[in-house]
Amino acid sequence: MTFQNESNAGTPAPATPDFSADIPLDFATRAHEGVSHSPERRGASTVKGYADTLSADLVEFTTHAEKHGTGDQLAELFPRYREALKRSTLAHLSAKSRCISSMITGGSNFPVRRAEKANASEHRRLEELLNCRKLWRKRILKAILPYTGPIMFGHSDACERLADEIAKAEDLQKRMKDANAAIRKHRKAGPEAQVAALVALGYTEARAIQLLKPDCIGRIGFADFELKNNNANIRRMKTRLVSVEKAHATPATELEGSNARIEDCPAENRVRLFYPGKPDADTRATLKRSGFRWTPSLGCWQAYRNDRTLPMARTLAGLEG
Repeated sequence: MTFQNESNAGTPAPATPDFSADIPLDFATRAHEGVSHSPERRGASTVKGYADTLSADLVEFTTHAEKHGTGDQLAELFPRYREALKRSTLAHLSAKSRCISSMITGGSNFPVRRAEKANASEHRRLEELLNCRKLWRKRILKAILPYTGPIMFGHSDACERLADEIAKAEDLQKRMKDANAAIRKHRKAGPEAQVAALVALGYTEARAIQLLKPDCIGRIGFADFELKNNNANIRRMKTRLVSVEKAHATPATELEGSNARIEDCPAENRVRLFYPGKPDADTRATLKRSGFRWTPSLGCWQAYRNDRTLPMARTLAGLEG
C-alpha cells in the first residue's frame, strides 16, 4: 500500500532521512504473494510508499516548526510517530500475508470462508494504519502550530490564513474534478486502470481504492454534494476575505463623548469604551447586556464591533445617533 500527503503531491522535497529500512523488503514481498502476480513490485512499492510518506510528513512538519520555533516539540514527537506508523504498517502487512486470491491460487477447492476472514482482518488493519497516521499528524501539528484554531476576524494574520485556506480549497476542488474525470475515462478499462489513473494524479493507492468503493446509493469517486459544498465554502471564504482586508485597511478612530471615549478598531474587530472612572451599577449592567466586557489589560470596556455594539457604544459614551 502506498500513501502520501496529498497536499504535497508533485512538490519536490528537500533531502530527508531514508526510512525504507524500517520495513523489510522480503517481508513486504511475502505479504503480496497470495494476492499479486508481481509480489516483488508490490512489496517494493509498499516500502517506498512508507518511506515517502514519512519523508513528506517530516518536510511539512519541519517547515512549520522552523517558522514557529517549535523544533523541540517536533524532535520529541516525530520518532514516536515513526515507530507507531512502522508498527501499524507491519501489522497490516502481516494481515495481508494471510490473504489469498483465486486468481493466484486457482479456483479449485478455494477456501472461500478462510479468504473472507483474512480479507476482513486485512481491512481492519488498513483502517488502523490510516487512522494511526491521521491521529499522529493531528497531534504533531497541534503541538508545532501555535494558531490552529478558527480564523478570527481580528487576528493579525487573518488575511494570510484565509488566502491559504482558499488556495487549499481551490486545489481540492480541482483534484476532485480531475479524479472524477479519470474514473469516468477509465471506467471501461476496469478498476485497476482507474486506480492507476488516480495514482498518476497524485492520489495514494489506498485513497484511490477507497474512491472506487460505491457509497450507499452506488456512487463512486467524489459525490456531487462534496464538490458543491466545497465550492460554496470557497465563495464564503472569498467574501469573508474581502471584508477582513477592508477592515484591516481601515485605521482606528476615536470619539470623545460626554460619558466616555470611544475607540473603534476595525482591524482588531473591537470597539472600546474608556470611562474616566468606574461606571455606576446600571451602566455596568447595560454594558454587560450589550456584549461589553471589562478588559483590565487595556483599562476599558470592550466588545466585538457589529451593527449592535457600535450604536450602543455611541449611546453609552454620550454621543448622539
